Parts: sequence; structure tokens; C-alpha cells
Amino acid sequence: MNHPFPLNEKETALLRREEERRGITLVECPRNPTYNMCFACGTENPIGLHLHFFSLPQGCLSLFTPSREHQSYNDRMHGGLIMTLMDEVMGNYLFLKDGIPAYTGKMESRFRQPILIGETVLITCEEVRRKGHLIVMSAKITKEDGTIAAEATSHMMLGMKERVVTHR
Repeated sequence: MNHPFPLNEKETALLRREEERRGITLVECPRNPTYNMCFACGTENPIGLHLHFFSLPQGCLSLFTPSREHQSYNDRMHGGLIMTLMDEVMGNYLFLKDGIPAYTGKMESRFRQPILIGETVLITCEEVRRKGHLIVMSAKITKEDGTIAAEATSHMMLGMKERVVTHR
């Protein structure tokens, strides 16, 4: 089935460059229809980010091109949405790897360069270490020219298998 929000031309070109740089074909991660309203990747969320995720050996990546709706100051992407991009890539990697939701306990970030509206970026994450249900993840956002725009480290917790709750 075709994705209702395909990658744009700039995102596709950046994905191909990343494949060439890594020497591998990046495969898009499967979507879980249970979460179609997810703000980050949901195909049914009309105001969502509509991210596509691609597997890496110990992480994953995504691409994003902010539009005017994603700005704070004129022509600059909102910092909270920059954090959201990194948080979602880290959480989605763990969900795909472990099959259960992961929750952010603590996230520290560093903003290095503004992300301009219309500028395509690459968001990557990797697992740093794991102890039980606690996982330390790192993420970064890289501009098309290779400049790092933002970085983050998160302490994430794997949730329990979801249970159906009935009300009495």
C-alpha cells in the first residue's frame, strides 16, 4: 500500500545520499496500524509530522522538511518540535526492536544550529546502553551539508505489554 504522505524529493535525495555514504540499502520500518493517530508517524493524523523510519544496525533514521506551520521565529523551526523529532526517532526504534512502547524519562538536548523552514534534515538515533527496562539512547539532527543542528541523550523506559482496561 502506498503511504498517504510519501517522502518529498529532497528527503528522497538525502535518503539516497545516506545509503551511499553507509554502503547499505535502508529499509523502511513497518508501521503498526494501532497507532495511526501518532503525532510523529500516524498516517491518519492530519496535523502530524508523517515521519518515515528506516532501520540502522543499532538505531534508526528519519527525514523531515519543516514547513511554515512548524516555525517559532520567522523562518526557524520551533525548538520543541526539534526535540520531538529526536524523541520520536529514539522511541520508535525501541518500539520496533522490543515490540512495546518506550517512554522518555529524561531527555537532555543541545541546539547547535537553527533549522530553517524548508530545509531537509536527517534524524538518527542509536542505542548507547541498556540495563533491564532502562535504555540510554542518543540522537542527532544533521543538515544536508553535514552540519549537526541538534543532539540529545535520553533515558528511556520500556513499558509493560499493553493491557485492555475495562471500567466497572
